[in-house]
Amino acid sequence: MSASFRLCRPKQFMVWEKDGNYNLGRAALPGCSALLSQRPVRSSPGKGYMHKFRPPYMIVGAKGMLGTDLVARLRELGFETVALDMEEIDITRLDSVRDAICRFRPGLVVNAAALTDVDRCESTPDTAFSVNGLGPGNLAEACRDTRAFLVHLSTDYVFNGTKSEPYREDDPMDPLGVYGKSKAQGEVLIRKALPGDHLIVRTQWLYGEHGKNFVETILRLARQRDTLSVVNDQWGSPTHTVDLCEGLIGLIHAGAGGTFHLTNSGVTSWHGFARTIIESAGIRGVTVAAVSTEEFGRPAPRPAYSALDNSRFVETVGTPLPPWEEALALYLNKRSAREARE
Repeated sequence: MSASFRLCRPKQFMVWEKDGNYNLGRAALPGCSALLSQRPVRSSPGKGYMHKFRPPYMIVGAKGMLGTDLVARLRELGFETVALDMEEIDITRLDSVRDAICRFRPGLVVNAAALTDVDRCESTPDTAFSVNGLGPGNLAEACRDTRAFLVHLSTDYVFNGTKSEPYREDDPMDPLGVYGKSKAQGEVLIRKALPGDHLIVRTQWLYGEHGKNFVETILRLARQRDTLSVVNDQWGSPTHTVDLCEGLIGLIHAGAGGTFHLTNSGVTSWHGFARTIIESAGIRGVTVAAVSTEEFGRPAPRPAYSALDNSRFVETVGTPLPPWEEALALYLNKRSAREARE
């Protein structure tokens, strides 16, 4: 996912409330209203729904870790796809979003853009709320005006992590820090603007070929140190972007709407994930020491247990994503093959 956008500060700072209310308070920006009223209406839902969206499909955050894989996969499947990133669209500005929507007239928009650096969000809340809250709201408004369907990627951080079992889609949002609050705000604004024409997909612990991620960090540190300290009291599901793309496409194809949870199968801790990375990569002589979140120390709060229940996805699509261990093995095998060719 793209990590940063130009800041367009809203006139009134958005504040997350536990009851889902929000305070936005910005004036409407001028758009291309004459053109917006001329957009064709999309087809009604049904089987094979993905093929019924008018082309092209627009991916926002297309140069990020997930966006890059999603653009490649859609084009591989033969879908006309427009790939936009910060150079082409500023999601914090409604006029920029409307201009892009008017220019390409997509029937389907996927928002893979976000500020995902949790600690940076904590220190720069205005930026976090502009990108993760206001940005999705702007996309939703433009999609509403053009009758486009919006798919939005969200996060496990909208939950407080106090449950002892995986979170379901209807569990109440109660984010701990700025990142989670800003992402929750984005969900609220989408549901308000597009109550029947959106798909919000919450996922977690992403890694992939086209961006910084935990797997690459562990492999890099293992070349530099004999001992790595990794927290053992945060639990979730590592998710490969390649598998996430397949799941997203499956949901869209099935005509899904509303909110879904989507991750690779299985649950582990960051410590367990790190140990499996080291072992699967065949690295010897490196110890992975377990430490608590408090001992590790980070500016932003993290949910302790934020695994996501994928039952609704399985009921809709028919099969879960592969176990996280299998996904990791595939990622490492492809990584080794790339290195051998270089």
